[in-house]
Amino acid sequence: MISGPLLLAFILNLPFLRPATPRTDPRAWNELLAAFNTRGVEVSSEHPRCREPTLDGLYVRGQRKVVVCERGDRALTLRHEGWHLAQSLCLLDAPWLSDGDIAQALTRQDRLELDALVQPDRRRREAEARAMANLPQARYLELLEQACLQRLPAQASSTSEDSHPR
Repeated sequence: MISGPLLLAFILNLPFLRPATPRTDPRAWNELLAAFNTRGVEVSSEHPRCREPTLDGLYVRGQRKVVVCERGDRALTLRHEGWHLAQSLCLLDAPWLSDGDIAQALTRQDRLELDALVQPDRRRREAEARAMANLPQARYLELLEQACLQRLPAQASSTSEDSHPR
């Protein structure tokens, strides 16, 4: 017989926990980094919140700064957080994709995470950023150019010193 309180532990297989993510494709990363740098966007891996084990990155709202932590597929994270920057600075929080386009681009995993982790008032904004990040990179860059053409146009970079490696 067991004396005292009985402690039961359950291990839940939560649907929004992702398996180990693939490594970053260096070519994709450099192409994205260049696209954001030519728009005067600082891409950094230095932020206190990068110590949080489940945070891959963040957009510093209202600024030309995106943080991509040193984990996961950094190119995917930059596409996602970079789109939050585009939503704020280029689109002034207006939607870019239709609801149908978003639904088509979201993975099952994205839908589960959105339902479980995102407040309803932020769902569309987050869903659009996830949908954009899931697009092939060439298409993403085309849409970024279109969305930011007026408010955050690309500028020619004259030296490599203009880039922010991380």
